[in-house]
Amino acid sequence: MQNPARIRRRSTPEQRDKILRRYRHSQLTAQAFAAQAGIGVSTLHAWRRQAAEAKGEGGSAFVAGPNLLSAGTASATYRLQWPGGLRLEVSAGFVAEELATVLQLLPAL
Repeated sequence: MQNPARIRRRSTPEQRDKILRRYRHSQLTAQAFAAQAGIGVSTLHAWRRQAAEAKGEGGSAFVAGPNLLSAGTASATYRLQWPGGLRLEVSAGFVAEELATVLQLLPAL
């Protein structure tokens, strides 16, 4: 005889949305809520991830930028050094707009 607790139930998208709304408003940990809702913690996390991806929220916070530094620093023409050890070396032939972009990313000193 099969254990009823191990029977796999399928949820409709509407049921999943309702469960996720309840979770967001529950103030429970994922583990406590999943136990209360009768689902696995990994299922809850998977549903949250799928919902975020469907809304376009699943991306990384990492923003790629162009590689503005050369592989080596032996050919550096300009060297900027700030108090605290921050140093920027720029080789000959740099693009001024790219350098301006890099300098905007540095913390105000």
